[in-house]
Amino acid sequence: MLDPLKIILNTGKFGIDGFTADQFFYKNGLIAELPEVMTLTFCLGFAKQNDFVNILSKLWNELLLDKPNKYKIKLSKPPFKLVQTPEITPFEAWRRKSHKVPFEQSIGKISAEIICPYPPGIPLLIPGEKIDKDRVNWLIEQKFYNHDLVNSYIKVLKI
Repeated sequence: MLDPLKIILNTGKFGIDGFTADQFFYKNGLIAELPEVMTLTFCLGFAKQNDFVNILSKLWNELLLDKPNKYKIKLSKPPFKLVQTPEITPFEAWRRKSHKVPFEQSIGKISAEIICPYPPGIPLLIPGEKIDKDRVNWLIEQKFYNHDLVNSYIKVLKI
């Protein structure tokens, strides 16, 4: 779908993730709406955009020239089903006693909290789900691009 009020820059095509590009543009006075692994979205609004395209083009070319650590962006599919059945209900998990553990040490434990990064705002883990090694490894891999994706610690149930 084409939206005349948005510009979506395919940063991944050039070996730059959208989060890195977002930081660069922000430091140079151009604020994007939505950074993602492979793209950066700018929302234009209805106001007249004085010289926006020229500024964007100039900064993008600077980023391409100055970015020494270009890397191949590897997207991997999440290693879990779209719909899973928790070990216990989310209601029960929220009510039980829990404690924080380093995310890497949560494997095999039952989550007491939700992991729902924005964007896109879709839960990757809900309270009551058993935390498995594949999911932890995948989330850690995704943190390479988006450092804010998952906290260093997660609440798990005390057993």
